Amino acid sequence: MARTPKRRAPQHLVDERGIALLKRKIPENWVLREYRPDYGLDFAVEVFEGEGSQYPQTLGEHFFIQLKSTVSAKIGALQLHKRGNVEKGSEELSAKPAMSLDTYRLNLETSELVTVERMGVGQPVLLVVADIERDKCCFVCLNDYVDKILIPRFEEYSDAGHRTVHIPCNNDLATESGKIALRWYAKRSKLISAFQRFTFQYSELRWAEDGDWRSLAEHFARKIARYDFWDDLEMCPIIGYYRDGLRRFIDEGQPHLIERSIPLVEVTTFEGEMNDYQKKVDVFQLWHGLSVLPKNYEDIWREWFLPTELGQAMSAPPD
Repeated sequence: MARTPKRRAPQHLVDERGIALLKRKIPENWVLREYRPDYGLDFAVEVFEGEGSQYPQTLGEHFFIQLKSTVSAKIGALQLHKRGNVEKGSEELSAKPAMSLDTYRLNLETSELVTVERMGVGQPVLLVVADIERDKCCFVCLNDYVDKILIPRFEEYSDAGHRTVHIPCNNDLATESGKIALRWYAKRSKLISAFQRFTFQYSELRWAEDGDWRSLAEHFARKIARYDFWDDLEMCPIIGYYRDGLRRFIDEGQPHLIERSIPLVEVTTFEGEMNDYQKKVDVFQLWHGLSVLPKNYEDIWREWFLPTELGQAMSAPPD
Protein backbone atom coordinates (compact mmCIF):
# COMPACT_ATOMS: atom_id res chain seq x y z
CA MET A 1 0.00 0.00 0.00
CA ALA A 2 1.50 3.32 -1.11
CA ARG A 3 1.97 5.95 1.54
CA THR A 4 1.55 9.60 0.44
CA PRO A 5 2.56 12.41 2.79
CA LYS A 6 1.06 15.90 2.85
CA ARG A 7 2.03 17.99 -0.15
CA ARG A 8 2.18 21.69 -0.86
CA ALA A 9 -0.28 22.92 -3.45
CA PRO A 10 1.28 24.86 -6.35
CA GLN A 11 -0.82 27.92 -5.52
CA HIS A 12 0.69 28.03 -2.03
CA LEU A 13 4.13 28.45 -3.60
CA VAL A 14 2.79 31.11 -5.96
CA ASP A 15 1.23 32.95 -3.01
CA GLU A 16 4.54 32.96 -1.14
CA ARG A 17 6.32 34.38 -4.18
CA GLY A 18 3.59 37.01 -4.51
CA ILE A 19 3.99 38.08 -0.88
CA ALA A 20 7.75 38.38 -1.34
CA LEU A 21 7.18 40.47 -4.47
CA LEU A 22 4.75 42.78 -2.65
CA LYS A 23 7.23 43.32 0.17
CA ARG A 24 9.88 44.35 -2.36
CA LYS A 25 7.59 46.81 -4.08
CA ILE A 26 6.27 48.85 -1.14
CA PRO A 27 8.59 51.32 0.65
CA GLU A 28 10.95 49.39 2.89
CA ASN A 29 10.23 51.46 6.01
CA TRP A 30 6.48 50.75 5.86
CA VAL A 31 5.09 47.90 7.96
CA LEU A 32 3.13 45.07 6.33
CA ARG A 33 1.05 43.06 8.81
CA GLU A 34 -0.55 39.80 7.74
CA TYR A 35 -4.19 39.21 8.69
CA ARG A 36 -5.10 35.82 10.10
CA PRO A 37 -7.71 34.46 9.80
CA ASP A 38 -8.33 36.01 6.39
CA TYR A 39 -11.86 37.19 5.54
CA GLY A 40 -10.98 39.13 2.41
CA LEU A 41 -8.22 41.29 3.92
CA ASP A 42 -4.74 39.83 3.60
CA PHE A 43 -2.58 42.65 4.94
CA ALA A 44 -2.76 45.89 6.88
CA VAL A 45 -0.16 48.48 5.91
CA GLU A 46 1.12 51.15 8.28
CA VAL A 47 2.81 54.14 6.67
CA PHE A 48 5.98 55.67 8.07
CA GLU A 49 7.97 58.76 7.14
CA GLY A 50 9.83 58.84 3.85
CA GLU A 51 13.06 57.04 3.16
CA GLY A 52 16.29 58.53 4.44
CA SER A 53 15.27 58.97 8.06
CA GLN A 54 17.34 56.98 10.55
CA TYR A 55 14.33 56.53 12.83
CA PRO A 56 11.21 56.85 10.64
CA GLN A 57 8.12 57.87 12.59
CA THR A 58 4.68 56.43 11.99
CA LEU A 59 2.28 58.83 10.32
CA GLY A 60 -0.75 57.16 11.85
CA GLU A 61 -1.92 56.23 8.34
CA HIS A 62 -3.17 52.80 7.32
CA PHE A 63 -4.78 50.89 4.48
CA PHE A 64 -5.59 47.27 3.71
CA ILE A 65 -4.46 44.99 0.88
CA GLN A 66 -6.18 42.03 -0.69
CA LEU A 67 -3.43 40.21 -2.60
CA LYS A 68 -3.92 37.97 -5.63
CA SER A 69 -0.74 36.28 -6.86
CA THR A 70 -0.36 34.76 -10.30
CA VAL A 71 2.23 33.45 -12.75
CA SER A 72 -0.13 33.65 -15.73
CA ALA A 73 -1.93 36.97 -15.47
CA LYS A 74 -4.66 37.81 -17.98
CA ILE A 75 -4.23 41.24 -19.57
CA GLY A 76 -6.54 42.78 -22.13
CA ALA A 77 -7.62 46.11 -23.57
CA LEU A 78 -10.59 47.71 -21.81
CA GLN A 79 -12.58 50.31 -23.75
CA LEU A 80 -13.42 53.33 -21.60
CA HIS A 81 -16.40 55.56 -22.39
CA LYS A 82 -17.10 59.05 -21.14
CA ARG A 83 -19.91 59.19 -18.60
CA GLY A 84 -21.70 61.60 -16.30
CA ASN A 85 -21.24 61.91 -12.55
CA VAL A 86 -22.63 58.66 -11.12
CA GLU A 87 -23.15 60.33 -7.74
CA LYS A 88 -25.81 62.54 -9.32
CA GLY A 89 -27.58 60.07 -11.59
CA SER A 90 -27.52 56.70 -13.29
CA GLU A 91 -24.55 55.72 -15.42
CA GLU A 92 -24.85 56.93 -19.00
CA LEU A 93 -21.97 56.01 -21.29
CA SER A 94 -20.99 57.75 -24.51
CA ALA A 95 -21.66 55.77 -27.68
CA LYS A 96 -18.02 55.60 -28.74
CA PRO A 97 -15.06 54.70 -26.50
CA ALA A 98 -12.92 57.62 -25.44
CA MET A 99 -9.77 55.58 -24.85
CA SER A 100 -8.38 52.08 -24.41
CA LEU A 101 -6.66 50.86 -21.26
CA ASP A 102 -4.68 47.68 -20.61
CA THR A 103 -5.95 45.95 -17.48
CA TYR A 104 -5.56 42.80 -15.46
CA ARG A 105 -8.87 40.91 -15.16
CA LEU A 106 -9.56 39.22 -11.83
CA ASN A 107 -12.67 37.21 -11.04
CA LEU A 108 -13.67 37.98 -7.44
CA GLU A 109 -16.35 36.39 -5.32
CA THR A 110 -19.07 38.93 -4.66
CA SER A 111 -18.92 38.04 -0.97
CA GLU A 112 -15.47 39.68 -0.92
CA LEU A 113 -16.85 42.78 -2.64
CA VAL A 114 -19.84 43.00 -0.29
CA THR A 115 -17.46 42.82 2.69
CA VAL A 116 -15.50 45.78 1.33
CA GLU A 117 -18.70 47.72 0.62
CA ARG A 118 -19.82 47.20 4.22
CA MET A 119 -16.57 48.75 5.44
CA GLY A 120 -17.53 52.05 3.83
CA VAL A 121 -15.03 54.26 2.05
CA GLY A 122 -13.10 55.67 5.00
CA GLN A 123 -10.51 52.88 5.20
CA PRO A 124 -9.20 51.94 1.74
CA VAL A 125 -8.87 48.32 0.63
CA LEU A 126 -6.50 47.95 -2.31
CA LEU A 127 -6.81 44.90 -4.54
CA VAL A 128 -3.24 44.11 -5.61
CA VAL A 129 -2.28 41.63 -8.31
CA ALA A 130 1.25 40.27 -7.87
CA ASP A 131 2.34 39.47 -11.42
CA ILE A 132 5.28 37.20 -10.80
CA GLU A 133 6.08 36.70 -14.49
CA ARG A 134 6.39 40.46 -15.09
CA ASP A 135 7.81 41.22 -11.62
CA LYS A 136 5.26 43.94 -10.86
CA CYS A 137 2.40 44.65 -8.47
CA CYS A 138 -0.58 46.67 -9.66
CA PHE A 139 -3.55 47.94 -7.64
CA VAL A 140 -7.06 49.31 -7.67
CA CYS A 141 -9.05 50.66 -4.71
CA LEU A 142 -11.89 48.19 -4.16
CA ASN A 143 -14.02 50.56 -2.05
CA ASP A 144 -14.10 53.06 -4.91
CA TYR A 145 -14.44 50.36 -7.58
CA VAL A 146 -17.58 49.01 -5.93
CA ASP A 147 -19.03 52.48 -5.34
CA LYS A 148 -18.14 54.13 -8.64
CA ILE A 149 -18.28 51.21 -11.11
CA LEU A 150 -20.11 48.11 -9.89
CA ILE A 151 -23.09 49.72 -8.15
CA PRO A 152 -23.86 52.19 -10.98
CA ARG A 153 -23.38 49.51 -13.66
CA PHE A 154 -25.46 46.69 -12.21
CA GLU A 155 -28.86 46.89 -10.61
CA GLU A 156 -27.49 44.63 -7.88
CA TYR A 157 -23.93 43.46 -8.43
CA SER A 158 -24.14 40.82 -5.67
CA ASP A 159 -26.81 38.85 -7.58
CA ALA A 160 -23.96 37.09 -9.39
CA GLY A 161 -21.55 34.80 -7.57
CA HIS A 162 -18.51 36.50 -9.10
CA ARG A 163 -17.65 39.81 -10.74
CA THR A 164 -14.72 40.73 -12.98
CA VAL A 165 -12.55 43.52 -11.58
CA HIS A 166 -10.20 45.40 -13.91
CA ILE A 167 -6.87 46.60 -12.52
CA PRO A 168 -5.07 49.20 -14.71
CA CYS A 169 -1.62 47.99 -15.70
CA ASN A 170 -0.28 51.52 -15.21
CA ASN A 171 -1.24 51.40 -11.50
CA ASP A 172 2.20 50.01 -10.65
CA LEU A 173 3.12 50.18 -6.95
CA ALA A 174 6.82 50.64 -7.64
CA THR A 175 6.50 53.71 -9.89
CA GLU A 176 6.52 57.28 -8.63
CA SER A 177 2.83 57.57 -9.55
CA GLY A 178 2.10 54.36 -7.65
CA LYS A 179 3.89 55.55 -4.52
CA ILE A 180 1.94 58.81 -4.63
CA ALA A 181 -1.29 56.84 -4.93
CA LEU A 182 -0.46 54.70 -1.89
CA ARG A 183 0.27 57.79 0.20
CA TRP A 184 -2.95 59.42 -1.02
CA TYR A 185 -5.06 56.40 -0.05
CA ALA A 186 -3.33 56.11 3.32
CA LYS A 187 -4.39 59.68 4.17
CA ARG A 188 -8.05 59.04 3.38
CA SER A 189 -9.37 58.71 6.93
CA LYS A 190 -7.49 61.90 7.93
CA LEU A 191 -8.85 63.82 4.99
CA ILE A 192 -12.45 62.69 5.44
CA SER A 193 -12.29 63.71 9.10
CA ALA A 194 -10.83 67.09 8.15
CA PHE A 195 -13.47 67.62 5.46
CA GLN A 196 -16.19 67.06 8.05
CA ARG A 197 -14.64 69.70 10.29
CA PHE A 198 -14.24 72.18 7.42
CA THR A 199 -17.95 72.03 6.56
CA PHE A 200 -18.89 72.32 10.24
CA GLN A 201 -16.68 75.36 10.70
CA TYR A 202 -17.96 77.12 7.60
CA SER A 203 -21.56 76.56 8.70
CA GLU A 204 -20.82 77.97 12.15
CA LEU A 205 -19.01 80.98 10.69
CA ARG A 206 -22.02 81.82 8.56
CA TRP A 207 -24.24 81.73 11.65
CA ALA A 208 -21.84 84.15 13.34
CA GLU A 209 -21.23 86.52 10.42
CA ASP A 210 -23.21 89.35 12.03
CA GLY A 211 -21.38 88.89 15.35
CA ASP A 212 -17.81 88.23 16.44
CA TRP A 213 -17.00 86.05 13.47
CA ARG A 214 -13.28 86.91 13.51
CA SER A 215 -12.63 85.45 16.97
CA LEU A 216 -14.45 82.30 15.91
CA ALA A 217 -12.44 82.08 12.69
CA GLU A 218 -9.19 82.51 14.60
CA HIS A 219 -10.19 79.69 16.95
CA PHE A 220 -11.14 77.46 14.00
CA ALA A 221 -7.86 78.25 12.23
CA ARG A 222 -5.78 77.16 15.21
CA LYS A 223 -7.73 73.89 15.36
CA ILE A 224 -7.25 72.86 11.75
CA ALA A 225 -3.67 74.15 11.48
CA ARG A 226 -2.68 71.19 13.68
CA TYR A 227 -3.36 68.66 10.92
CA ASP A 228 -0.12 67.02 9.85
CA PHE A 229 -1.11 66.47 6.21
CA TRP A 230 -0.84 70.08 5.05
CA ASP A 231 2.78 69.74 3.88
CA ASP A 232 2.45 66.17 2.62
CA LEU A 233 -0.11 66.48 -0.17
CA GLU A 234 1.83 67.50 -3.26
CA MET A 235 -0.50 65.19 -5.21
CA CYS A 236 -3.37 67.62 -4.57
CA PRO A 237 -2.17 71.23 -5.08
CA ILE A 238 -5.56 72.82 -4.33
CA ILE A 239 -5.26 71.71 -0.70
CA GLY A 240 -1.85 73.40 -0.59
CA TYR A 241 -3.46 76.59 -1.92
CA TYR A 242 -5.85 76.73 1.03
CA ARG A 243 -3.06 75.70 3.43
CA ASP A 244 -1.12 78.80 2.39
CA GLY A 245 -4.20 80.97 2.89
CA LEU A 246 -4.78 79.45 6.32
CA ARG A 247 -1.22 80.19 7.39
CA ARG A 248 -1.41 83.77 6.13
CA PHE A 249 -4.60 84.24 8.12
CA ILE A 250 -2.89 82.99 11.29
CA ASP A 251 0.30 85.01 10.74
CA GLU A 252 -1.07 88.20 9.14
CA GLY A 253 -4.76 88.29 10.04
CA GLN A 254 -5.93 87.77 6.44
CA PRO A 255 -5.69 84.79 4.02
CA HIS A 256 -5.33 87.21 1.06
CA LEU A 257 -7.30 85.02 -1.31
CA ILE A 258 -9.45 87.68 -2.99
CA GLU A 259 -6.36 89.19 -4.62
CA ARG A 260 -5.47 85.76 -6.00
CA SER A 261 -8.83 84.70 -7.43
CA ILE A 262 -11.53 85.81 -9.84
CA PRO A 263 -13.19 88.86 -8.27
CA LEU A 264 -16.36 88.10 -6.37
CA VAL A 265 -19.66 89.67 -7.37
CA GLU A 266 -19.50 91.98 -4.34
CA VAL A 267 -15.80 92.80 -4.86
CA THR A 268 -15.40 93.79 -8.48
CA THR A 269 -12.05 95.52 -8.01
CA PHE A 270 -9.20 95.35 -5.56
CA GLU A 271 -6.89 98.30 -5.01
CA GLY A 272 -4.73 98.98 -1.99
CA GLU A 273 -5.88 98.13 1.51
CA MET A 274 -9.01 96.02 1.98
CA ASN A 275 -11.94 97.61 3.74
CA ASP A 276 -13.73 95.79 6.57
CA TYR A 277 -16.24 94.17 4.24
CA GLN A 278 -13.51 92.91 1.91
CA LYS A 279 -11.58 91.53 4.87
CA LYS A 280 -14.66 89.58 5.94
CA VAL A 281 -15.24 88.26 2.41
CA ASP A 282 -11.59 87.26 2.22
CA VAL A 283 -11.80 85.15 5.39
CA PHE A 284 -15.12 83.61 4.46
CA GLN A 285 -13.74 82.72 1.05
CA LEU A 286 -11.07 80.63 2.78
CA TRP A 287 -13.62 78.57 4.67
CA HIS A 288 -15.92 78.35 1.68
CA GLY A 289 -13.04 76.88 -0.32
CA LEU A 290 -12.21 74.41 2.44
CA SER A 291 -15.86 73.34 2.62
CA VAL A 292 -15.89 72.63 -1.13
CA LEU A 293 -13.00 70.14 -0.88
CA PRO A 294 -15.34 67.26 0.12
CA LYS A 295 -17.34 67.90 -3.06
CA ASN A 296 -14.16 67.73 -5.14
CA TYR A 297 -13.26 64.53 -3.35
CA GLU A 298 -16.57 62.85 -4.16
CA ASP A 299 -16.89 64.27 -7.68
CA ILE A 300 -13.36 63.63 -8.92
CA TRP A 301 -10.69 62.50 -6.49
CA ARG A 302 -12.27 59.17 -5.57
CA GLU A 303 -12.12 58.22 -9.24
CA TRP A 304 -8.36 58.70 -9.36
CA PHE A 305 -6.59 55.51 -10.51
CA LEU A 306 -9.87 53.74 -11.38
CA PRO A 307 -10.39 52.16 -14.83
CA THR A 308 -12.79 54.92 -15.88
CA GLU A 309 -12.30 57.65 -18.45
CA LEU A 310 -12.36 60.37 -15.78
CA GLY A 311 -10.09 58.38 -13.46
CA GLN A 312 -7.46 57.92 -16.14
CA ALA A 313 -7.74 61.46 -17.48
CA MET A 314 -7.13 62.91 -14.01
CA SER A 315 -4.55 60.53 -12.56
CA ALA A 316 -2.87 58.33 -15.16
CA PRO A 317 0.93 58.75 -15.33
CA PRO A 318 2.29 60.34 -18.54
CA ASP A 319 3.39 58.02 -21.33
